[in-house]
Amino acid sequence: MPRPHAPFALCLVTWLAVGCDATIEPITVAPGCPDRPLREPPEFDDEPGDRLVSNFENGAKELAQVNGRDGSWILGSDLSGGSWTAEVSKKCVAHGEYSGHFAGSGYTSWGINWTAVFRKAVYDSTVAYSYAAVPYDGRAYQGISFFAALGGENGPDHPIPMGITTMDNAYNGKICKGACMDYYRIDVPLIRSWKRYKLLFADMAQGNFGVPHVPTMRKDQLVGFIIFPDQQFDIWIDDVRLEP
Repeated sequence: MPRPHAPFALCLVTWLAVGCDATIEPITVAPGCPDRPLREPPEFDDEPGDRLVSNFENGAKELAQVNGRDGSWILGSDLSGGSWTAEVSKKCVAHGEYSGHFAGSGYTSWGINWTAVFRKAVYDSTVAYSYAAVPYDGRAYQGISFFAALGGENGPDHPIPMGITTMDNAYNGKICKGACMDYYRIDVPLIRSWKRYKLLFADMAQGNFGVPHVPTMRKDQLVGFIIFPDQQFDIWIDDVRLEP
């Protein structure tokens, strides 16, 4: 049964500060939603709009069309017969009316990923799937933030690999030689309630299998923010932003 929707007092810990807000509202929880989710604290409502990557409030997978970003959420799959969901949903949200829901299981090869691609790819028959990545200049930013939580079908809790793809490692960046998708990553310890995370580019590292290996991220050559689970997963995400 959905939980009641009523104000209550709660002390909230975020990556910005520790504080207590007596007006935070619990969200009505549908089956399979994260435990005890909270509506986004009001201090985030006034963050500069040019930092927004995606809050899903357009009801679609297109990113916010700001600061030269014109891309969308793109699904990558090994096509090995697993099941997946990559959708915009009203079922469980951290803020507003919509959030992103990414879930999957049963893959037997490299798996599945979901990427917020900053720039729309362009047609090029010389690359995989005939669309070439377009670089985004992210030198004004130091990291990326978002609200996220594990859903009811996640299975055993485990960190979720997330990070940044660049032209050097993206499968369609026209640079990597066979060993592609050695993206800059960090394992994020999601929990079963909404929490705001901030990932710094400086804390991300490649897995050292890519060709070429580029230890220092070229921030003027960003492709997208990638979620790349390595086992059964059920993830909710909302309010993705680049951070200066």
